[in-house]
Amino acid sequence: MKVKIISYSLSKGGAAKAAKNFLHLASKNKKYEAEMISVSGIIKNGVLFKSSKLSVFWHYSKMLVSRVLTYFILNDKSIKYSLNIFDSNYVLKHIRVEDGQREVIHINWVNNDTISLFSLSKLFENKRKRIILTLHDEWFYCASEHYAKYNSLCYVTGYDDSNFINSYIFELKKRINFENVVITVPSYWLYERAKKSYLLSNCDIYILPNYIDTNIFTELKDIRSKRYRILDVPEDAFIIGFGAVSGGANPLKGFDLLVSALDEVLSKINDKARIVMVTFGANDIDKRVTSLGCHIINMGVISNSHNMAEIYNYLDVMIVPSRVESFGQVAAESLACKTPVIAFDYSGIKDIVTHQRSGLLAEPFSVDSLALNINSFMNMTEKERYVYGENGRDDVVRKFGETVVSEIYFKLIDYVRGDEYEK
Repeated sequence: MKVKIISYSLSKGGAAKAAKNFLHLASKNKKYEAEMISVSGIIKNGVLFKSSKLSVFWHYSKMLVSRVLTYFILNDKSIKYSLNIFDSNYVLKHIRVEDGQREVIHINWVNNDTISLFSLSKLFENKRKRIILTLHDEWFYCASEHYAKYNSLCYVTGYDDSNFINSYIFELKKRINFENVVITVPSYWLYERAKKSYLLSNCDIYILPNYIDTNIFTELKDIRSKRYRILDVPEDAFIIGFGAVSGGANPLKGFDLLVSALDEVLSKINDKARIVMVTFGANDIDKRVTSLGCHIINMGVISNSHNMAEIYNYLDVMIVPSRVESFGQVAAESLACKTPVIAFDYSGIKDIVTHQRSGLLAEPFSVDSLALNINSFMNMTEKERYVYGENGRDDVVRKFGETVVSEIYFKLIDYVRGDEYEK
């Protein structure tokens, strides 16, 4: 049976990486004819077939209209919004929403007008299409926002008419029969949120964690032993890492909280140059860190997993100060490389980092608590930090390794095909 994995992007962002990893897993099972469909092209049998330039141009024109609407109507610019009132004609052509071919459609992150709410509604009603819907954020049970505001219960109680666009999008979602699909989430936090939401509370929901390739993301002893020389820093340097798509530009990634915490840490030590901060995800160094006085090394945009694994091996600790994470891909990859993690004790990151075992979890979203945890790692011996890293890798292999995730994924595919599956 065909398994069509749908994603806005083939490569950009954690959700695209997760979708591509699902393709990797499904392609290893001879029962499935797996392919990945995106706005920019299709991957089939390991070969990329690009969509036409005209198709991409037309799609981005639709996206622009949606973004103009959200920009002028919605107030909080720190949150991403999606309307999904348009479709990518290219994606729609390859899904064939209303035809009778029996196949599994695995929907991943399909915002940026990849598939409209109107087409999703039709797709979910087609009994020949067996649907797995993977949530990579909260958009499917919120209105137009991708994450609910901290302590907001609108996704549980519903949206009033004070914001027309949110009310309209939520009403469109209420007309979709989500009970016809199998929903998966990458973390227990997202599972709990989805189960208490207005839209998805009665749905069939399973935890399908993101797969981490622990053969690529692993300890590289040669790199780790030469890291001071590679980075050209003193051997007593304490090396911390921060990385995200677009670097610190996305407020949800909490870079502002990290800068404030580092400012607090650095104000209490004499040798600021001993602290080395390695950043990745953006081409330019964020101006907010240049005044801190520590050594900043920016690695730019990293698109290769092997290069990413090398960066994790440079570090004493990876800091993931996100305000919210549906999973925490960077944290899991770092731990797989035996580099411990500091994060906040909130959202999907709690499935990955165990406090005082594989890292330290600060009080959400306390700068003082984050600074205290950075100080704690600074004061540890290298051997003590290494124990944290070893524990982290053991946990990642056990919970997110290929054998574990592929078994869950294959059972879910067979379940939507009609075979029995137990939670």
